Parts: sequence; structure tokens; C-alpha cells
Amino acid sequence: MKRQSQFIASIGFALVALGLGAQAQDKVTHFTTPDGTRVTLTWGQPSPGHYGPPPSFAKLDRNHDGYLTVEEANAYPPLVNDFEFASHGGKRISRAQFERWTRQLKG
Repeated sequence: MKRQSQFIASIGFALVALGLGAQAQDKVTHFTTPDGTRVTLTWGQPSPGHYGPPPSFAKLDRNHDGYLTVEEANAYPPLVNDFEFASHGGKRISRAQFERWTRQLKG
């Protein structure tokens, strides 16, 4: 019976996460499973401001070829999220494109 309750709770948790996950950031909900376990569900994405300033181009360019690939950009999530914009639809970002992108971050 306990396994069945845990399974039902897992399904309920998944449904809540799927049903509510598309809403606004940093949402919290509480519910109690059939076996009496109190569950707190928090969902959302971190604000882009939590990543800190961008690292230097040299630090991101791990293979030192003068360009950043998507794989190298993965080291800084805001850059990989803006990769297509920063690269102007290309497959890599030059130092000049990176510097232009960082200037736009500062506003």
C-alpha cells in the first residue's frame, strides 16, 4: 500500500509540475500526498542577473582559435541563450561580436 501511495504521489507531483510549470517564475505551491507527506514544489527559472558579469572572451575560448562555439558558450548561460543573436545567425562568435554583445548587456 505504501508503494502505491508513493506512486500516486509521484504522479501527482509530475502533474502539478507539468500543469503549473509554464506559469510565472519563482512560484511555490504546497500539497499533501495521500500518505500524509507534506510537499513543497518550487518552480521557475533564475533571473538572468544571478549569473554575474560575463567572463572574458579568452576565458570562454577554450581552444584559443579566436571564436566561440555553442559548446564554449555553454560556460555562460546568458551567452548560450543569446548565441544566435550574438553570432548574427552564424555558428560561431568572433571577439568583436562578443564585445558588442557584452556592451549591449550593460545597456
